[in-house]
Amino acid sequence: MVKNPRILYLAYDGLTEPLGQSQILAYLSRINRESGFEISIISFEKTEGFAANEGRVREILSTTSIQWHPLVYHKSPPVLSTITDLRAGWKKIKELYKKEPFDIVHCRSYISALLGQKAKKKYGSKFIFDMRGWWPDEKKESGLWGNPIFKPIYRYFKEKERQYFAQSDFTVSLTYAGQKEIVERFHKEKSKVGVIPTCVDFDVFKPFSQETRDKVRLDFNIPSNAFVVIYSGSIGANYPPKDILKLYQSITAASEKHLIILSRKDHSLILNAAAELGVTEKIHFASATYNNVHQYLHAADLGIILYKLAFSTIGRSPTKLGEYWACGIPAVSIKGIGDLDFIQEKFKGVGLQLVDPTFESSSDSVYCDKEILRKNSIEYFDIKNGVSFYTGVYKAILA
Repeated sequence: MVKNPRILYLAYDGLTEPLGQSQILAYLSRINRESGFEISIISFEKTEGFAANEGRVREILSTTSIQWHPLVYHKSPPVLSTITDLRAGWKKIKELYKKEPFDIVHCRSYISALLGQKAKKKYGSKFIFDMRGWWPDEKKESGLWGNPIFKPIYRYFKEKERQYFAQSDFTVSLTYAGQKEIVERFHKEKSKVGVIPTCVDFDVFKPFSQETRDKVRLDFNIPSNAFVVIYSGSIGANYPPKDILKLYQSITAASEKHLIILSRKDHSLILNAAAELGVTEKIHFASATYNNVHQYLHAADLGIILYKLAFSTIGRSPTKLGEYWACGIPAVSIKGIGDLDFIQEKFKGVGLQLVDPTFESSSDSVYCDKEILRKNSIEYFDIKNGVSFYTGVYKAILA
């Protein structure tokens, strides 16, 4: 009897976090059910998220044969906490390999890849480096690694990055711009570098509902005829609050304008930036579970996408664009982020307006037929594309 291939998926992100549910569990549960791969997941869980969402994750896993091995994520002290986590991760890997080896170790981002690289060397498993963007550069450019203590850490991971590209059996980039950089600068065969953008679960991000729109606007006391802009996501570091507001200010609207900030981050970052820039329009704040984000998107007329422009921006794949479109709202951003220029050209500007980084005036009249936007989102961001992509990668490197 031929055994199904065994995959060990390593994620330094937690499955109980929104990202873990949307960008890890959503893929792997479908791959397991549809392709029969035997999948085990090692993830590092934050205490708060684990307490709140463990039940939901286990409920989803109960429909699969996936084995989940959650470990505790330690946040402090810096560096030493990560070393502690890596030691716990390696201990668990050795424990699992003693029971039965894995054919592939699939590593999400740089820290997990430290363990995957080690597993390849010790056990001979195929090694997938799923880079998820240029992480060391994101940290450096954001200022989070601004302290001199992080200089050797940055150099260490840039050297590891080179090793990952050289030693991985397959590398995954979120963008074609990133793929081009890997092939040209690191001389990795193009056939061993795949591109898959972050994907959207269309069972979660539901089609536009007027009823939902009216309810959310009523909760915020926003007039039904107002023009509502939404920013969904992180604030600070690589998501500069002043630039978010400058982009918002550049939007001209024929009616009363409101801004919704959908984020779990400290709202004072936006409020302080608004005071400095003299933003007078009403700003509303909210946070939501992953399953409820779509309700707030339905209340909006236009969505903002914004990242700090730097080298690492070539690896950015804004999940927000797919989510906005899935909910029937167009988006505005600046030129030069990941593959957004390519996407704008591919869809002939439908649902996406790109402005200069100087935040020249943009219009509220971005084409927004809601059914077409959802259709475009499905075409480019459907999670089924990701399932097919990863299934094909697994099969190819084991052939």
